[in-house]
Amino acid sequence: MHLKMSCHASRPDSSAHQFKVRAPRAVLDRVRGREIVLELPAVGSEPAAPFRTTLGEFAKGSLHTRNADVADTRRLAVLAHLSRICSAAKAGPVTLSQRQIQGLAGQVHKLLEAEHSDNPGTEAEWITFKALTRAAIEGRIPGAPPIPERGRSDDSVLAELLFGETDDLTGTINSLPMEWGTIALEQRAGRLALWVLGRNGIEVAPETHIALLREIARAALQFAHQAKRMARGDYRPDPDRDRFPEFERSKPAGVTLSGVFDRWKAEVKPTPSTVSTWRGVIRSLTAHLKQDVEIGKLTKADVIAWKDALVERGVRPKTVNDQHLAGLKALLNFAVRNGLVTENVATGVRLQVKAKAGERMLPYSDDDVARLLDHASRETAPAKQWLPMLAVLTGARIGELAQAWGDQVRQIDGVWCLEIRPAEDGGTLKNVGSERTVPLHPALIEAGFVQFAQERGNRPMFYLKPARRGAEAKHPSKGVSNHLGTWIRALPEFDDPRKAPAHAARHWFKTTGGKLEIMDSLVNAIQGHTDGSAAGTYRHFSTEQMAKAVARYPVPGLQKPDDGAAPL
Repeated sequence: MHLKMSCHASRPDSSAHQFKVRAPRAVLDRVRGREIVLELPAVGSEPAAPFRTTLGEFAKGSLHTRNADVADTRRLAVLAHLSRICSAAKAGPVTLSQRQIQGLAGQVHKLLEAEHSDNPGTEAEWITFKALTRAAIEGRIPGAPPIPERGRSDDSVLAELLFGETDDLTGTINSLPMEWGTIALEQRAGRLALWVLGRNGIEVAPETHIALLREIARAALQFAHQAKRMARGDYRPDPDRDRFPEFERSKPAGVTLSGVFDRWKAEVKPTPSTVSTWRGVIRSLTAHLKQDVEIGKLTKADVIAWKDALVERGVRPKTVNDQHLAGLKALLNFAVRNGLVTENVATGVRLQVKAKAGERMLPYSDDDVARLLDHASRETAPAKQWLPMLAVLTGARIGELAQAWGDQVRQIDGVWCLEIRPAEDGGTLKNVGSERTVPLHPALIEAGFVQFAQERGNRPMFYLKPARRGAEAKHPSKGVSNHLGTWIRALPEFDDPRKAPAHAARHWFKTTGGKLEIMDSLVNAIQGHTDGSAAGTYRHFSTEQMAKAVARYPVPGLQKPDDGAAPL
């Protein structure tokens, strides 16, 4: 998780540079109140120094230097440590294996060696340290402060408070019952556990936490035996020092392609049609691989072989690129962002497509539109009667029109309009720019469309209001759109594969707008197209401007273009 701090903070009561950064809101509740302790690195002539903070809305503390360059280095060290902690909190707790727990305990052993080997202190100090740590491991004391990071002076005071003045500390502790649970263990080793977990950027489940505390305390006890010898001048290596394995992070296991898809679906909450399309992509790939492969085992060679197989089956190149490969790349990007894999193996895999003459999609001609509207005028089913005329005279996508409800037709500034918005029963639009208000062409009003819409009122105009549907069920307007396309394709002279049954009307609207010399930006606003430029977001058109533009469109078979009108 990325944390930002643009410059050093300051305090009026201190000349040292300060660290201050806001905790990410996404994990604030999980890390609030957590004590953070780490060592600021030595830089140049300035020695290492401790950094302590308790996480709240901000993490803040002294960087223990007046030198800005040293502060820069230490600031980055603190940021890296906090980023690991916040990332671990976001990922959630994990269960560690026994080997991994021993690996973390080994890191604590190395920390204690680094802290105390040069100046180990006295034998008496380590005798007390050993006694208290063993008592905590065995549950013989109700509580104890954490293992000090820089010294052991508190242990003798604590031992006297807990056990009284005694010359036989070991015997006194052995005589106590083992009945205090894990309280002392938590207090004795808890801070070191937070240090080692933060250092590695992980959080552990409760059952792992107790085991980790116990092994950290045992590692500290092991070092205490060695430190006691060093205190009397015996620096021979600890023969058991090498018992700790290196800590190795668990690799994600069992997360399959379909598992990634399910996680993506739960987080992104895409439309049912997108879910259906992407599920088909996953099914196609798993069928090719003959298994629902673990995401970490998918290779670039697998993706290329799948792409080649799709081509062999005759899948259109554009479909391979824009549906199959695009869907897989998006899912793998999601997996990378969530730490399931380290790279997107589909990156760069793309089918070479060369546009060929005779394949580009075409708009309807005026004669096509005249024939389509003539067929529609003789129909009684609402979808066949009104949707072709709406598609021609609004330039809207057929899916936007098929999901419209009667109350979306209303007067705005004295102009009858169709408000294109997501349907109340779960309909969706292509993007944010698709939501808009489109003035109705006079021919639609004259044909009685407004009256039809008013009769429908607060219910769908082209499908029956559905019963409660499952979250992944396709919206019923999808079936309306599909049936309309099938009906148009079956009409005489509407079998040209380069003219999409309904979408060619949208192309006609765009093309005719150019012939009428209406500004592209105005036509785009009516059709819900965005140009993607910053300037486009500053351009707005009134209902009156759009109504004038729409009224200029001819209705082939009924009227001719108004060639004498001034350009808009």
